[in-house]
Amino acid sequence: MRRSMAAGLAAIWLATFPANAHDTAHDMAHDMPRASAAVAPVAKAAITVPDIPVLDQDGRRLNFYRDLVRGRTVAIDFIFTSCSTFCPMLTANFRTVQQQLEARVGKDIALISVSIDPFTDTPARLKEFSAPFEPGPGWTFVTGSQPDIAMLLDKLGQPLGSPNDHGQLVLVHNDKVGGWTHVDGDDPKLVHDALVDAAGPAPKADAAGAARAYMQNPQLLTQDGREVRFFDDLLSGKIVLINFMLTTCNDICPMLTENLARVQTLLGDNVGRSINMISLSVDPQHDDPAKLKAFADNFGVKPGWYFLTGAPPEIDPLLRRLAGYTTDRLDHSNVVIIGNVETGVWTKVFGMAEPSVIARAALALASR
Repeated sequence: MRRSMAAGLAAIWLATFPANAHDTAHDMAHDMPRASAAVAPVAKAAITVPDIPVLDQDGRRLNFYRDLVRGRTVAIDFIFTSCSTFCPMLTANFRTVQQQLEARVGKDIALISVSIDPFTDTPARLKEFSAPFEPGPGWTFVTGSQPDIAMLLDKLGQPLGSPNDHGQLVLVHNDKVGGWTHVDGDDPKLVHDALVDAAGPAPKADAAGAARAYMQNPQLLTQDGREVRFFDDLLSGKIVLINFMLTTCNDICPMLTENLARVQTLLGDNVGRSINMISLSVDPQHDDPAKLKAFADNFGVKPGWYFLTGAPPEIDPLLRRLAGYTTDRLDHSNVVIIGNVETGVWTKVFGMAEPSVIARAALALASR
């Protein structure tokens, strides 16, 4: 059944993309004898994953280690879009693995397909190549600048070289415990079993994971110009208070910020430790870090309170998910969202409520 599914997907791909002149050498390379071991462990220190900038099939800028590998079990294969034979089969096998693992892909397990031909493989080409295989969340096709991808491939033991010369190697790695396994990508069962062995039992549903998946962990900037990942750097393991503002607001924003400054005083040393306060700009095109810092300094903001901005493609989806997005910058939400990220308990309070009421609401979540 798995073979017929893979063959069917490959046939779809072949009907979409005809073979080209250099495929013959590529096909001959894959007719050569395979390594004797279909699954082979590799020394833990043998591979170091670089955190290089890459682009995914949707053109999003990511960091390879931080955004795709960190904290997960991954299977990494190597493809190029002008290949019309083995690469579609390898990708169809990843599709089979994705279906078998279901919701685990995108949570504790990730699939990564790295182009070995970055000069040709733009995000648009990767998108077109991947579409017939219906990659879901957690399966990323990767390209980037040729020097960066060459470095990545070198670290992963796959030289850039000619696309015709690459093999069917799949790397499996659990970033939490270390260790690498080389797997013959021609057999989806081997890849599936290696991933399950490396990842261990499926994790129990957790509130923090659900929050991270919902908020998408965008890359933002603090008032000090520091790059942060919204969930990983500011929310994970914390109780959070989130509000919405813009620096050019002369009405509710100054009053609300002054009110929250009193809340920060009441919360004391908890802020910056177990509690983070977050003010999201609803006007990211105007509110750069310098403007946010000048605004925050007017209210004596202390450490642990982050005023955030970012590129609209990063921050706008987050604002929408939190019901804070607006096209009328003077008509934004004056609600404070309070949540215990680990327990999944969330509530809302009016931003101009008594500071003691807001502080008690935050501290009450510490025990829930």
